[in-house]
Amino acid sequence: MTDQHSEPMPGGVGGGMESPVGSRAAAHRRPGMLTFAAVMMFVVAGLEGLSALLNFAGTGWWVTEAGNLVYANFAFWGILDLIIAIIALYAGIEILRGGTYGIVVGYLFAVVGAIRWLFVIPAAPVLAVVVIALCVMVIYGLAEHSDYFERA
Repeated sequence: MTDQHSEPMPGGVGGGMESPVGSRAAAHRRPGMLTFAAVMMFVVAGLEGLSALLNFAGTGWWVTEAGNLVYANFAFWGILDLIIAIIALYAGIEILRGGTYGIVVGYLFAVVGAIRWLFVIPAAPVLAVVVIALCVMVIYGLAEHSDYFERA
């Protein structure tokens, strides 16, 4: 009796036919650096969302050291951070899908982030260099694999 399954069957689980999903995935496999860029957008969205929450929580009456009562309203900054979080979240999703909006916003956030952290180098040099390196990696990933966006 011959063993029919001694060789791997094409098409994955059921064998027989080649899986259309497998062939599409091989043809349009997303590079790892693009996935990294999308994850960085999700991290930005999460941190901005946390910042928005803290801004909303920080709104209220405060007593200064001199005993004065001061009202601090951070609602505007909370709304602004929430909008940035939503933009970054959508950009991360678009990078994963291969959309043009994702690459444009990814470039924008990475370039602005790198420039912003250049000003932090005197205060926190190690942290600033790490964040700038992450921004450069996002820019590299988006630039190196821009053909993925054209195919998608």
